[in-house]
Amino acid sequence: MQHRYVGDIGDYVKLSILRHLARGNRLGVAWWLFPDEIHNNDGGHRQYLKRPDEWERFDCSLFDALSRIDVGKARNVAALESLVPNAIFAGEPVPCDLRPFTRRPVERKRWLLDTKALFKDCDLIFLDPDNGIAPASLRPTQRRAGKRVFINDLRELKENDQAIIIYHHHSMFKGGHKAELRYLARRLREGGFRVCGALRAKPWSPRAFFILDGDEELCSRARDISMIWDGRIEWHSDLDSE
Repeated sequence: MQHRYVGDIGDYVKLSILRHLARGNRLGVAWWLFPDEIHNNDGGHRQYLKRPDEWERFDCSLFDALSRIDVGKARNVAALESLVPNAIFAGEPVPCDLRPFTRRPVERKRWLLDTKALFKDCDLIFLDPDNGIAPASLRPTQRRAGKRVFINDLRELKENDQAIIIYHHHSMFKGGHKAELRYLARRLREGGFRVCGALRAKPWSPRAFFILDGDEELCSRARDISMIWDGRIEWHSDLDSE
């Protein structure tokens, strides 16, 4: 997540999903903050806010709140935190700019443990890395590791029976996005997690939300989301084969 993304279509999708899944649960949100970048226009898809007839119906109160944030140009994740009731937020930036770079994995572990302590009483945690799940080739000493979550990070963060939701931005994966979902699900299973499925959101840039170690109620709510969003978000529960 970057502050500059606030109010983008990705926020509308993400927050609507969290509001639906977290009802009755204590939710922990790790913003996974990365420094704002200026070399591209990512996170600028706010045209939906000018088309309420098309977009408002999926989550009316959320749409209205994001419209007010957009008018005020409040590009800070703190502006979003009142929109997810009964949640705890971890907003400390990912330690990705340290020198020498060999300090980064050590500080990252400290950062993860601090986040875990914040979420100790949560039933459900959401991780919002800029790009999603790290490829096997990425090293934690690299600056761009701040945009990713490693499977080892998940082990560091998880407490016993907590369910986890992970954001992943689709890439140019060979075989397409559904093949990417299956590949990532396999890696997560190999890492010791039970993959319930993934919500795949299609507006503008396709993105996915993996649900790990959830119960049937959480999966039922994920299916409901796919119906509410009328094809714009799909629930993929069969991710066992590549």
